[in-house]
Amino acid sequence: MTTLFSRTTTPGSGRTRRAAALTGAFTGALAAATALGLATAPAASAHDVLLSSTPKNGDELDTAPETIELTFSADIGDGGNAIAVNGPDGSDHASGDITIDGPDAEIGVEPLTEAGDYTVAYRMVSSDGHVIEDTIDFSLSEEAVADQQEGAEASGDDAEGAAAGAEGSGDDAAAGDESPAEEAPPSTDPVSMFGPVGGAIIGIALLALVVILILRMRNRPGDKD
Repeated sequence: MTTLFSRTTTPGSGRTRRAAALTGAFTGALAAATALGLATAPAASAHDVLLSSTPKNGDELDTAPETIELTFSADIGDGGNAIAVNGPDGSDHASGDITIDGPDAEIGVEPLTEAGDYTVAYRMVSSDGHVIEDTIDFSLSEEAVADQQEGAEASGDDAEGAAAGAEGSGDDAAAGDESPAEEAPPSTDPVSMFGPVGGAIIGIALLALVVILILRMRNRPGDKD
Protein backbone atom coordinates (compact mmCIF):
# COMPACT_ATOMS: atom_id res chain seq x y z
CA MET A 1 0.00 0.00 0.00
CA THR A 2 1.39 3.26 -1.08
CA THR A 3 0.80 6.38 0.97
CA LEU A 4 0.92 9.64 -0.89
CA PHE A 5 2.00 12.70 0.97
CA SER A 6 0.80 16.03 -0.42
CA ARG A 7 2.47 19.39 0.34
CA THR A 8 -0.02 21.84 1.82
CA THR A 9 0.27 25.59 2.65
CA THR A 10 -1.72 27.78 5.02
CA PRO A 11 -4.16 29.86 3.02
CA GLY A 12 -3.38 33.61 3.08
CA SER A 13 0.04 33.36 4.70
CA GLY A 14 1.76 35.26 1.82
CA ARG A 15 -0.79 38.02 1.93
CA THR A 16 -0.31 38.40 5.64
CA ARG A 17 3.41 38.86 5.28
CA ARG A 18 2.96 41.45 2.54
CA ALA A 19 0.39 43.34 4.61
CA ALA A 20 2.70 43.35 7.61
CA ALA A 21 5.55 44.66 5.48
CA LEU A 22 3.37 47.42 4.06
CA THR A 23 2.10 48.33 7.51
CA GLY A 24 5.64 48.60 8.86
CA ALA A 25 6.74 50.78 5.96
CA PHE A 26 3.73 53.05 6.38
CA THR A 27 4.31 53.34 10.11
CA GLY A 28 7.97 54.28 9.56
CA ALA A 29 7.08 56.90 6.97
CA LEU A 30 4.43 58.37 9.24
CA ALA A 31 6.88 58.57 12.14
CA ALA A 32 9.48 60.28 9.96
CA ALA A 33 6.94 62.80 8.66
CA THR A 34 5.76 63.52 12.20
CA ALA A 35 9.30 64.10 13.40
CA LEU A 36 10.02 66.41 10.47
CA GLY A 37 6.84 68.36 11.11
CA LEU A 38 7.63 68.79 14.77
CA ALA A 39 11.12 70.00 13.92
CA THR A 40 9.99 72.63 11.41
CA ALA A 41 6.68 73.76 12.90
CA PRO A 42 8.10 75.98 15.68
CA ALA A 43 10.31 77.86 13.26
CA ALA A 44 7.43 78.46 10.86
CA SER A 45 4.92 79.61 13.50
CA ALA A 46 7.23 81.54 15.86
CA HIS A 47 6.52 85.29 16.27
CA ASP A 48 9.03 88.09 16.68
CA VAL A 49 10.39 88.57 20.20
CA LEU A 50 12.21 91.28 22.15
CA LEU A 51 15.96 90.63 22.08
CA SER A 52 17.25 93.52 24.22
CA SER A 53 16.26 96.80 25.83
CA THR A 54 17.81 99.89 27.39
CA PRO A 55 17.29 99.97 30.31
CA LYS A 56 17.13 96.23 30.87
CA ASN A 57 14.35 94.53 32.78
CA GLY A 58 15.10 94.76 36.51
CA ASP A 59 17.77 97.48 36.22
CA GLU A 60 18.36 99.71 39.26
CA LEU A 61 19.51 103.05 37.85
CA ASP A 62 21.50 105.83 39.50
CA THR A 63 21.12 107.97 36.36
CA ALA A 64 17.71 108.70 34.89
CA PRO A 65 17.31 107.45 31.29
CA GLU A 66 16.71 110.01 28.58
CA THR A 67 15.41 107.44 26.09
CA ILE A 68 13.91 103.95 26.03
CA GLU A 69 15.34 101.62 23.37
CA LEU A 70 13.89 98.26 22.28
CA THR A 71 15.40 95.76 19.79
CA PHE A 72 13.32 92.92 18.32
CA SER A 73 14.19 89.79 16.35
CA ALA A 74 12.82 91.20 13.06
CA ASP A 75 11.77 94.50 11.52
CA ILE A 76 8.88 96.23 13.24
CA GLY A 77 5.67 96.62 11.24
CA ASP A 78 3.70 99.83 10.69
CA GLY A 79 0.69 101.02 12.63
CA GLY A 80 -0.42 100.64 16.23
CA ASN A 81 3.06 100.85 17.81
CA ALA A 82 3.17 102.41 21.27
CA ILE A 83 5.56 102.79 24.23
CA ALA A 84 4.60 104.19 27.65
CA VAL A 85 6.88 104.94 30.63
CA ASN A 86 4.68 104.77 33.73
CA GLY A 87 6.11 106.19 36.96
CA PRO A 88 5.33 105.52 40.63
CA ASP A 89 2.38 107.92 40.42
CA GLY A 90 0.98 106.11 37.38
CA SER A 91 1.56 108.96 34.93
CA ASP A 92 3.19 108.44 31.54
CA HIS A 93 6.63 110.06 31.19
CA ALA A 94 7.26 109.16 27.53
CA SER A 95 8.08 112.19 25.39
CA GLY A 96 7.67 112.70 21.65
CA ASP A 97 6.99 110.16 18.94
CA ILE A 98 8.38 106.65 18.56
CA THR A 99 11.32 106.32 16.17
CA ILE A 100 11.35 103.04 14.22
CA ASP A 101 14.49 101.85 12.41
CA GLY A 102 14.19 98.25 11.24
CA PRO A 103 14.00 96.06 14.37
CA ASP A 104 14.80 99.01 16.70
CA ALA A 105 12.29 101.26 18.45
CA GLU A 106 13.14 104.33 20.52
CA ILE A 107 11.21 107.01 22.43
CA GLY A 108 12.30 109.97 24.59
CA VAL A 109 11.70 110.25 28.33
CA GLU A 110 10.74 113.37 30.28
CA PRO A 111 12.98 114.37 33.22
CA LEU A 112 12.15 111.90 36.00
CA THR A 113 11.87 113.68 39.35
CA GLU A 114 10.49 110.87 41.50
CA ALA A 115 12.41 107.88 42.82
CA GLY A 116 10.82 104.46 42.73
CA ASP A 117 9.67 101.78 40.30
CA TYR A 118 8.96 102.49 36.62
CA THR A 119 7.30 100.28 34.04
CA VAL A 120 7.89 100.44 30.29
CA ALA A 121 4.80 99.06 28.54
CA TYR A 122 5.15 98.45 24.83
CA ARG A 123 2.87 97.32 22.02
CA MET A 124 4.57 96.55 18.70
CA VAL A 125 3.42 95.10 15.40
CA SER A 126 5.81 92.31 14.35
CA SER A 127 6.93 91.58 10.80
CA ASP A 128 4.16 88.97 10.35
CA GLY A 129 1.46 91.32 11.64
CA HIS A 130 1.27 89.72 15.08
CA VAL A 131 1.00 92.20 17.98
CA ILE A 132 3.72 91.94 20.65
CA GLU A 133 2.78 93.29 24.09
CA ASP A 134 4.86 93.12 27.26
CA THR A 135 6.46 95.23 30.00
CA ILE A 136 9.95 96.06 31.29
CA ASP A 137 10.55 97.19 34.88
CA PHE A 138 13.33 99.37 36.24
CA SER A 139 13.85 101.45 39.37
CA LEU A 140 15.28 104.93 39.88
CA SER A 141 17.36 105.88 42.93
CA GLU A 142 17.15 109.07 45.03
CA GLU A 143 20.58 110.05 43.69
CA ALA A 144 19.31 109.96 40.12
CA VAL A 145 16.32 112.11 41.04
CA ALA A 146 18.55 114.67 42.77
CA ASP A 147 20.74 114.93 39.68
CA GLN A 148 17.67 115.44 37.50
CA GLN A 149 16.34 118.20 39.75
CA GLU A 150 19.71 120.00 39.85
CA GLY A 151 19.93 119.84 36.08
CA ALA A 152 16.41 121.21 35.69
CA GLU A 153 17.14 124.09 38.11
CA ALA A 154 20.38 124.93 36.30
CA SER A 155 18.59 124.98 32.97
CA GLY A 156 15.92 127.27 34.44
CA ASP A 157 18.54 129.67 35.83
CA ASP A 158 20.32 129.80 32.48
CA ALA A 159 17.06 130.55 30.71
CA GLU A 160 16.20 133.33 33.18
CA GLY A 161 19.68 134.84 32.79
CA ALA A 162 19.41 134.81 29.02
CA ALA A 163 15.99 136.47 29.20
CA ALA A 164 17.29 139.14 31.60
CA GLY A 165 20.26 139.81 29.32
CA ALA A 166 18.00 140.20 26.32
CA GLU A 167 15.74 142.57 28.26
CA GLY A 168 18.74 144.66 29.39
CA SER A 169 20.03 144.91 25.83
CA GLY A 170 16.62 146.08 24.70
CA ASP A 171 16.53 148.78 27.40
CA ASP A 172 20.01 150.01 26.42
CA ALA A 173 19.00 150.20 22.79
CA ALA A 174 15.84 152.12 23.67
CA ALA A 175 17.85 154.53 25.85
CA GLY A 176 20.31 155.11 23.02
CA ASP A 177 17.49 155.94 20.63
CA GLU A 178 16.12 158.62 22.98
CA SER A 179 18.62 161.35 22.02
CA PRO A 180 17.82 164.96 23.16
CA ALA A 181 15.84 166.92 20.62
CA GLU A 182 17.68 169.77 18.89
CA GLU A 183 16.61 173.26 20.02
CA ALA A 184 14.81 175.21 17.35
CA PRO A 185 16.40 178.56 16.36
CA PRO A 186 14.63 181.66 17.72
CA SER A 187 11.77 182.79 15.52
CA THR A 188 11.86 186.19 13.79
CA ASP A 189 8.15 186.26 13.09
CA PRO A 190 6.53 189.11 15.12
CA VAL A 191 3.33 187.17 15.43
CA SER A 192 5.22 184.22 16.90
CA MET A 193 7.22 186.48 19.22
CA PHE A 194 4.52 188.85 20.50
CA GLY A 195 1.28 187.17 19.66
CA PRO A 196 -1.45 188.39 17.25
CA VAL A 197 -2.14 191.69 19.11
CA GLY A 198 1.51 192.59 19.41
CA GLY A 199 2.03 191.89 15.72
CA ALA A 200 -0.84 194.25 14.80
CA ILE A 201 0.54 197.04 16.96
CA ILE A 202 3.98 196.69 15.42
CA GLY A 203 2.45 196.81 11.93
CA ILE A 204 0.55 200.01 12.71
CA ALA A 205 3.65 201.59 14.21
CA LEU A 206 5.70 200.80 11.11
CA LEU A 207 3.00 202.25 8.86
CA ALA A 208 2.83 205.44 10.96
CA LEU A 209 6.63 205.78 10.79
CA VAL A 210 6.52 205.53 6.99
CA VAL A 211 3.82 208.23 6.82
CA ILE A 212 5.82 210.57 9.09
CA LEU A 213 8.94 210.14 6.98
CA ILE A 214 7.00 210.97 3.81
CA LEU A 215 5.51 214.12 5.39
CA ARG A 216 8.92 215.29 6.58
CA MET A 217 10.43 214.80 3.19
CA ARG A 218 7.71 216.90 1.64
CA ASN A 219 8.08 219.73 4.20
CA ARG A 220 11.86 220.05 4.04
CA PRO A 221 13.10 223.68 3.58
CA GLY A 222 13.91 224.50 -0.02
CA ASP A 223 11.19 222.40 -1.54
CA LYS A 224 9.17 224.30 -4.13
CA ASP A 225 5.45 224.55 -3.89
